[in-house]
Amino acid sequence: MPQRPALIATDVDGTLTRGGKLDPAALAAITRLVAAGVAVVPVSGRPAGEVTGLCRYLPGVTHGLAENGLLEVIPDRAPRWLGKPTDKPRLRQVGERLNAEHAAALRLTGDDFCRLGDIAYERDGRDEAELVRLRDLAAEMGVHLVWSNVHVHLAESVPDKGAAVLQMAAEHGLDPRAVVTIGDAPNDAGLFVGGRFGATVGTADIAGQLQYLPEAPQYITQAREGAGFVEMAEAVLAALAGGA
Repeated sequence: MPQRPALIATDVDGTLTRGGKLDPAALAAITRLVAAGVAVVPVSGRPAGEVTGLCRYLPGVTHGLAENGLLEVIPDRAPRWLGKPTDKPRLRQVGERLNAEHAAALRLTGDDFCRLGDIAYERDGRDEAELVRLRDLAAEMGVHLVWSNVHVHLAESVPDKGAAVLQMAAEHGLDPRAVVTIGDAPNDAGLFVGGRFGATVGTADIAGQLQYLPEAPQYITQAREGAGFVEMAEAVLAALAGGA
């Protein structure tokens, strides 16, 4: 690690989960990181309402970034926009056009009512070829499409979780070189941008997604999903112990 880690910015689905559920081993790793003085911040494509719940119940977690970095959430406070509020009706119209004109069969997520600025659809097993087709069609309509392992998102600008982490770090006086990021899918691309953070990590699942990323993470774990997070956490804890 280039600098003593002080914060882990982590994706949630596919990174803290295993088989679609929060991984107990990953939660235990979060507990150990927090006890070692390393803050953990979930940076998720999930809605503001859901990430608020995560912040309340994940061990030692006090705030998070939701909707691919659009909003900061802290329990018992109103969500805070980190950028310009989006035009959700326009984004939804694009989704409806993709369905009507291009047989996209997009299905709104069940948590849409919790989303303040993001439009997300269930991935429903779509492969990358189909997602790229939809991405190109959305671009022709002036909208950006990106996917995670569970959802397909439409956005007015390229989603950038990393920019949100940088803004949060600056507001808290934290050197970005003390930040480690981890994710597993193309909607995590902003977490992998070179020169932004002390270390960028992808779980093993990112290996099959590299062609859809502008930049690859510096490190890729051997393990998938939550086990990959645990592998990263062990490396951070070892680095802290070695520098003590």
